[in-house]
Amino acid sequence: MRHAKTLDRKVKRRILIITGLFILILGGLGLRKINKDYYAIWDNNSINVTVDVPLTSDKVKIEFGISVNTINRSTDADLFSRREKYTVLFDGKAKDIMINEYGENDFLITYDNKYYFSFRQFKFNRSHQHDYNFCFFQKDNKVFIRADIKGQDAMKFERQMLDISLADKYRCNVPVDSAEVLYNMIELIDPDKK
Repeated sequence: MRHAKTLDRKVKRRILIITGLFILILGGLGLRKINKDYYAIWDNNSINVTVDVPLTSDKVKIEFGISVNTINRSTDADLFSRREKYTVLFDGKAKDIMINEYGENDFLITYDNKYYFSFRQFKFNRSHQHDYNFCFFQKDNKVFIRADIKGQDAMKFERQMLDISLADKYRCNVPVDSAEVLYNMIELIDPDKK
């Protein structure tokens, strides 16, 4: 009888522990989902960088700032004169944490300090968090970037990176003499969603 009570207590304790662990796991997963989609409790943005051979990730630099640059700049060379206002998110490896804020999120991406691409992502709510996926590849001896930003303010595009030494000939990644009207990089929105 005494052995049966001890066994019964052990079984009840195990059931209680397993139930508690199950509730903790479900609660954690639920909290993660709430944080990612509704209410930012902690920063859950992620930056993922991949490169295709012969390119290497140690030559990739991703800088980020909120309303750092303007589409009214004279040329893209202005991007490189205000770099202290950016936070370095990636420089061969993950660096600083991305500030989670709404508004105009500006990115300046360079490869090997020779090529660049700049774009703006509009975030409509500071609690929106995203997975930023950047792939760098070479095509016809030119460096390209493919971005796939997943989240509520998603973007998807693939563009050729531009030569930094020619940045004074471009504005918003477009030749100055053909730039006409620019709409805050809206041309980068996934063409399937236009």
